[in-house]
Amino acid sequence: MKTRILLLSLFVMGLFIASTVQAEEETRDVSSFSEINLRIPATVHLEQGSTQSVRIVAKKSTLEDIITEVNGSKLVIRFPGRSIFQRNYKPGKIDIYISVPDVDALGVSGSGDILADEINARIIDLAVSGSGNIEIDDLTSDKVKGSISGSGNIRIAGDGVAKELNVSISGSGNCKADGFEAEDVTVSTSGSGNCNVRSNGSVKARIAGSGSVYNKGNPTVDASVAGSGRVKSM
Repeated sequence: MKTRILLLSLFVMGLFIASTVQAEEETRDVSSFSEINLRIPATVHLEQGSTQSVRIVAKKSTLEDIITEVNGSKLVIRFPGRSIFQRNYKPGKIDIYISVPDVDALGVSGSGDILADEINARIIDLAVSGSGNIEIDDLTSDKVKGSISGSGNIRIAGDGVAKELNVSISGSGNCKADGFEAEDVTVSTSGSGNCNVRSNGSVKARIAGSGSVYNKGNPTVDASVAGSGRVKSM
């Protein structure tokens, strides 16, 4: 019995060491950008800093497949094409560390995640299509636009008060922004997705389906509901 346990432990340790050895790091040299569009199942660790850098950690075969290209002001992170998935493709764990001076827009297509601690932007556009996530722990911005299509989520928080927050949800995704106050909030939902907001100014909600809008604060409310959804103060 002890021999079996020892062999199993050695086997598991061997797998762990092998996976650790396979991970490699690569720094990409790209032109300047202020927008990020993630199209692969990776986790982007975003930092707003004085210099720009893009560093990818993944197994060697995956690193060779990841394309980082700048179109206009947008950094696109993608795989070559659909043919890559016709060979039972298993990219493994992918971590991307990005530092950039300005952040104007963040987008996720698929199952990737973009995580940021602190972002300061006068206007920012956040978009999730699929099952991915965008999370910003400390956002300072005058105008924020968030859109979700699918089952993904957007979560933002911050200490300041924005002028505008506009959220659109189509599907079962959720927006959690009750830790981010905005003077004027507009929310439209189609499907079962929910949105949590914070406002002491105005909240305009348009709901079609079973999704709901929950507000923290004491705003004037303009609500239109078609379905079982609701607008409720928390």
